[in-house]
Amino acid sequence: MNNVTFFSDARAFVDRTLPDLSRDETRNNLILGLALRLKEDPHAYTEQDPLMAVVSDESSKNLAMAIMTPPFPMIIQSEPLHLEALETLADALLKNGWYLPGVNGVSEVSDSFAQIWERKTGQKVGLLMSLRAYELRKVAELEYPSGEMRIAEEKDALIVAEMHNAMRQELVAQPGNAATVESALKTIRQQRTFFWVVDGEVVSITNAVRPQIKGICISGVYTPPECRRRGYARALVAEVSKEMLSRGFELTNLFTDLANPTSNKIYQEVGYKAVCDYHQYSFG
Repeated sequence: MNNVTFFSDARAFVDRTLPDLSRDETRNNLILGLALRLKEDPHAYTEQDPLMAVVSDESSKNLAMAIMTPPFPMIIQSEPLHLEALETLADALLKNGWYLPGVNGVSEVSDSFAQIWERKTGQKVGLLMSLRAYELRKVAELEYPSGEMRIAEEKDALIVAEMHNAMRQELVAQPGNAATVESALKTIRQQRTFFWVVDGEVVSITNAVRPQIKGICISGVYTPPECRRRGYARALVAEVSKEMLSRGFELTNLFTDLANPTSNKIYQEVGYKAVCDYHQYSFG
């Protein structure tokens, strides 16, 4: 018989799940990175307490695990896919009154959980995004456009916030709060916010987020519409990936939207290799 354990302490959740999640950091980079960040700060993403749960069998083997930081969707993991564990998790969530805005995870796992949730609740389930997780261990040789990478400084916090908010406006229906100078300063002070700069003008931005054990995720790549199709984003991701490898990470990873063939093409040119697909669903 399967058992569900809910965790209020992220440190205990990480202790329980790290041996499983660290086996394939890119495949698990979202739930692993979130868990490690919550270990540092339980309210890093939201003022609400996070959901952290593990489904195990009678021998205490982990069969499925989940994290949710409302209002973001629940991240689900089950490797290999264990349908009975997903059923057990759904029943426990409903019994304990958890509201789920959606689910995200490796496609076969999130697909299965979405079907289970729809059957048990009658809620309408919709596929919001199809993503692909990529991994890089060596940056390819590339020809760069004009300009250079620059690490953002505290004086750049306003432009960082403005560019993050411009990106959010293009990504319709994405949850979360608007970026502020204060929120921008957090990653700037970690020296993980980067620009591509041409003649003193910022033309592209990205962040390195969610450090794992050996890797770190490149995220939030954004180029304003008037600066696109010039190779700035590709050059920036390449240089930031090099920077992260030079800081001691063995690998970098990132997600792309499969609806955007351009981003999938340019990141492969940088040296990123596809690992798996993710499906994000909305509920209700």
